[in-house]
Amino acid sequence: MEPVLIAKDIHKTFVLHNQGCTQLPVLENQHLSLHKGECLVLHGHSGSGKSSLLRALYGNYHVNQGEILIRQQAQWLNLVNADSRQIIQLRQHTLGWVSQFLRVIPRLSARDIVMQPQLDIGISPAVAKATAERLLSQLNVPEKLWSLAPATFSGGEQQRVNIAKGFALDYPILLLDEPTASLDKTNCEQVISLIQQAKQRGAAIVGIFHDPWVREQVADRLHPMSALSAPH
Repeated sequence: MEPVLIAKDIHKTFVLHNQGCTQLPVLENQHLSLHKGECLVLHGHSGSGKSSLLRALYGNYHVNQGEILIRQQAQWLNLVNADSRQIIQLRQHTLGWVSQFLRVIPRLSARDIVMQPQLDIGISPAVAKATAERLLSQLNVPEKLWSLAPATFSGGEQQRVNIAKGFALDYPILLLDEPTASLDKTNCEQVISLIQQAKQRGAAIVGIFHDPWVREQVADRLHPMSALSAPH
């Protein structure tokens, strides 16, 4: 089966300008490929570069070396040299993302936040609303909160809104950065169910999961990572 995402020889170094331009290497010689219907879990201790690699795969971090090839419909796009228009289109249609924290938008309700990715690609408000409410319900966000802005929600409630937003569209590729970190076991089980449903429809997933139990439930393969040498 042909992969849908290929990362080749990825290197990333941060330059700490407030510390005399100290160079901090976080990724070296990273290679991975991802296929439809599988979940590849980035695995390693804190500081091993897991989140940095995931952010590079989403285009949030520009890498110093390497290629990140993403299959969009029948064509390959190299994310490393893609322009902003291509990245926006990729994120709207192909590449879903769930971060550790919800970026709260003032005065935008939880329901509206989950609806927004759907509205952005032309899905009707009625369908978007129904999908948003189904996901919020599945993730045990109380109905009384749906019309409220999440700024005052608990961390777990905000994260469940964030997860609902990430699963609101049937993205071919999903990147999940510790989506269950602030959730109890009951809600972790709901996220596991969403991941398994996504895999069954053919989604390819790269994820980071702190909880070994969750990792065992969703992982088809592990991508081991380790910390690099000290700054120089």
